[in-house]
Amino acid sequence: MSTAAPTDVLRTKTDAELRFFVDNPGYYHADLVAAARRELDWRGLAQASRPEAAPAAYAQASTYEVAQLAYEDEPVSRRQPLLIAAVVLGLAGAGGALYWASRPSAEALADADVPKPRAAHSLTLETVESHAMPSFDIDKLVESQVASIPASEKQEAQALRQFKGLSRRFWAAETQSEFLTAQAHTGKASPVFAEQALMARGTWSAWNKGAVYGYRFGPTMQAQFKNMALVASSQQHILDRLPGLLPERKFLTDKEITAREAEVQDWMTGVRRLSPVTGKAYRATVLQFKS
Repeated sequence: MSTAAPTDVLRTKTDAELRFFVDNPGYYHADLVAAARRELDWRGLAQASRPEAAPAAYAQASTYEVAQLAYEDEPVSRRQPLLIAAVVLGLAGAGGALYWASRPSAEALADADVPKPRAAHSLTLETVESHAMPSFDIDKLVESQVASIPASEKQEAQALRQFKGLSRRFWAAETQSEFLTAQAHTGKASPVFAEQALMARGTWSAWNKGAVYGYRFGPTMQAQFKNMALVASSQQHILDRLPGLLPERKFLTDKEITAREAEVQDWMTGVRRLSPVTGKAYRATVLQFKS
């Protein structure tokens, strides 16, 4: 079965939205940026970089770099406001530049007709449905996981610090993955499901970078680390294929997806008893042998 290409999802985006993805690659997953660039190429709107735009680009990059320096050392629960601030500053700078470049000259203002005030009944508010993924208390999840580690293993300061860092990266991605799979199973997948799946895969990339190193963990830490690594691998495969299997709920009968979801549930029982997303207990796989 084929999966939905990111470009298919981005076909509904405006030119300005696509350009914002391309012009701000630091805020989005690399796959999403590449897909937006391909969509602009397909529309014949690809733009070469302009030398005169360098100062604005430099200012925007500087803002993002400052946020990144603080991002790595901040708990997950505090990172979102930091990144949002960087985005707001970047948008404010870009908006100011567009305003001064596009404002009419004094002569044009003098010749223009004075607009008539709009009637009160013509001012209406429109409700826009939000599809943002919820945030979770990652620090609390890390504390809960560390509490299950024997005191003897927590005496190694470096190992404990490394385990906390991996746990923080794991739960940041796992909560997003569980939220999206729960949406699919309840039939409540949003119109931006494919884009959110890409974002969750980008969150998993932080885990991938940390999981490649060797760690000297005690037996309990090592067992949980192994389970988290197995869960991370399967969740990324699920997120890769799930958007393309949403029509007619094909994921319910897809053998790979159903097998991986069962494995994730089983491995998670070695990490935590209840899901922080659904509140339900993770399900262990029970093997039955025929006599």
